[in-house]
Amino acid sequence: MSPPLSSRIFIFLAMQPYIHQFANFLRLHMDSIAVGLVATFLIIYGGKINGYFKKITKSIPFVARFALFVVLCSAGYAFLTSQMVKYLKTFLRAQPDLPLIGIIAGAFLVLAFLARSGKDI
Repeated sequence: MSPPLSSRIFIFLAMQPYIHQFANFLRLHMDSIAVGLVATFLIIYGGKINGYFKKITKSIPFVARFALFVVLCSAGYAFLTSQMVKYLKTFLRAQPDLPLIGIIAGAFLVLAFLARSGKDI
């Protein structure tokens, strides 16, 4: 049996300062969190991206295909990472305290399950 509604509200209100403090801690480290999420995502799906790129460029001569692959890996992933980090930080900073904590924790959990199902772990 769950506690009455007034007890649950009291517990939630008593936890508010700690939730706010933890959310502020996450906001202070938002750069690292966003880079961590994006880097993990690209590690999991980078092989698939490279495979797709190889598939669409297989009719191009080897030297040109190699040059395009170098451009993809050096400039393409750098640009993709910078843009994804920028938009992710903007999105996360706009979230209230409790959703921010849930989104960050959920995102890392989803990425862990994706890595697990992809046999990366």
